[in-house]
Amino acid sequence: MGRCGTGVLPSARRISFIVSAAALIGLQACSSQQSGESHLPVERDTHIAIVGNNLASRMMNFGHFETELYRRYPDLDLVVRNLADGGNTAGFRPHSGRVSPWAFPGAEQFQRELAIDSGSEGFFETPDEWLTRLGSDVVVGFFGYAESFAGPDGVDMFKQELAAFVDHTREQRYNGVSVPAIALVSPIAFENLSGFRDLPDGRVTNRNLALYADAMRDVAREKGVVYVDLFGPTSKWFGRRAANADRALTIDG
Repeated sequence: MGRCGTGVLPSARRISFIVSAAALIGLQACSSQQSGESHLPVERDTHIAIVGNNLASRMMNFGHFETELYRRYPDLDLVVRNLADGGNTAGFRPHSGRVSPWAFPGAEQFQRELAIDSGSEGFFETPDEWLTRLGSDVVVGFFGYAESFAGPDGVDMFKQELAAFVDHTREQRYNGVSVPAIALVSPIAFENLSGFRDLPDGRVTNRNLALYADAMRDVAREKGVVYVDLFGPTSKWFGRRAANADRALTIDG
């Protein structure tokens, strides 16, 4: 077994490192008896699967999460696989080669505009088939940003979709033995770069993101799963930094 610890990582210069550092707070190498709402148990040969939308998808371009994870627990032989894709939600995960865009049965009821037959054809595996093929012990879900464009009116539907995702995931045995551990990761805040780029100032965006981050926290609390707040810390970081090109933490807000 690895040593236990959830020390805070050093300050990061790039947003990808902020995301990775915050997400790591939810992971702790401990015995399974010590697992709880504040962390996920990470043991030898744990298979960690990342699902979600573009925040997680962009992590494929930067290896900070895996690097820091392996640096902390070099002897645990951890396996990390990123299945995220821009626009994915907890229940809606279309793919050009996947017949159904729905991540689990009944997911279509939580969508309005998107709840149409995609008409796609092919043999690309479903999300559950992928997670089973990977033998996933831990599922980390990055959701909330794409969904936040529905505004305040979409919050209740988002919470229902997220709760159904947690319930469905808990019915699976992707590793063939046990129920996967689950963590929900909030979206980051929107950085105001409107002073030197053709971008909105983000005030409305951040009001919506705060609603959806709070909704994720509520679902995680209700379901007893780990919640990682990225919105709160990034809001403070962005607020303390002057909005100029040389100090920006993001390329587009």
